[in-house]
Amino acid sequence: MKASARRRPAGGKTPERKKLAGEAMKTIDSAMPLDVQLELLTPWYARRPEDSHTLDLFDAVPKYPFATTRFVDQAERIVVDFKFTNKRYRAEILPAQIKDRATGQERLVFPGGREELVERALRYLAVQQIAKVRLTPDGKRHSVTVFSTLSMIRRHLEKLGHGFMLSELKEALDILSGTTIEIFLLDGDAVQQPRRTRTRSIKATILTSYTKDFSEEDPTGEASLVAMTFHPLVTAAILQMAYFPINALRVGKLKSTLARWLTTRMSHNYRQARKNGWIDGDGYHISLETILVERALNKEKRLRANVESVRTALAEMKKEKILFQPKPHDEKLTFATGRGGPKIVGAVWTLYPSPEFVEEIIRGNEQMAEKKQLGQGESRENPGGPELWDSTSREK
Repeated sequence: MKASARRRPAGGKTPERKKLAGEAMKTIDSAMPLDVQLELLTPWYARRPEDSHTLDLFDAVPKYPFATTRFVDQAERIVVDFKFTNKRYRAEILPAQIKDRATGQERLVFPGGREELVERALRYLAVQQIAKVRLTPDGKRHSVTVFSTLSMIRRHLEKLGHGFMLSELKEALDILSGTTIEIFLLDGDAVQQPRRTRTRSIKATILTSYTKDFSEEDPTGEASLVAMTFHPLVTAAILQMAYFPINALRVGKLKSTLARWLTTRMSHNYRQARKNGWIDGDGYHISLETILVERALNKEKRLRANVESVRTALAEMKKEKILFQPKPHDEKLTFATGRGGPKIVGAVWTLYPSPEFVEEIIRGNEQMAEKKQLGQGESRENPGGPELWDSTSREK
């Protein structure tokens, strides 16, 4: 009997091609000594297999204004004002320009829920050390770069119930690396900003550097390599330990982009959560106005439609045991008299996290306190978040 022919590696890559691909990725690797890398990045890595991290300021930026990927016919700028640690910011989002793989035509596109999930996946892979993470040169500073394969991203998203083809993941990465966001620090009332004499801002794409090595003969994505550098605000948050653990597997299973946004926001901001807070009405308060503005949602002609969207998101959060099952939230509506009767003009919700969610918050607080007692992390003047112009946009 003849010996069977030697099989080629998955994805059609020969060992020689794999070696060349690895060399290509090394071109953006860092010369920083490994012991320094470990000292700076070790606190960032997760202790539990379900954990990722929320990030100061970066997660507050309304980067994904649409529930789905949105193609547009002409260049336009989405402007959203938001608050973070009692400071006012303005985000200006410009669409990415990508080539349509089917037609070869250039198209303009804003990121949506798919791109948000891919960015979350990259963060999870980095935090869990499933993908390699390095501090890579960025002028006089360093950035955080994650080295992954398309199959790693796809497998993680499939585990959460989000199935994407490799072509969709490639397009999502193109959009993330092409969408430009400029973030301004607003001094005082935003209305006065056109007359400001000093502008402080940071301008970058969501993922600031994208190196790839793909093979058209790779149906699995195992041999398709990517190196993605995180936004400067991500690096600032990582090195300054301006983050908190979050159960990425629980949040990632949510189908609604609004539910994921609400869960992430509550997890990062409501660090004082306590068990049985619902008994005293002690929960996380958020208004419809805040949701509309800071999530960059369109205000419907009938505000009741927006209220229903929030209710749907809260119902999914209850189903996934993010909110307390017997009493997930309180709702307070404000009405005004109209021609057809009372109409909704405002709404405020008090969310009551589940015991599991509260336990995760308490455990996360303890972990971060322990890490900071060890003296790890760069110092900063403002403990509420990275200073926009000092930490990321220029040398001190």
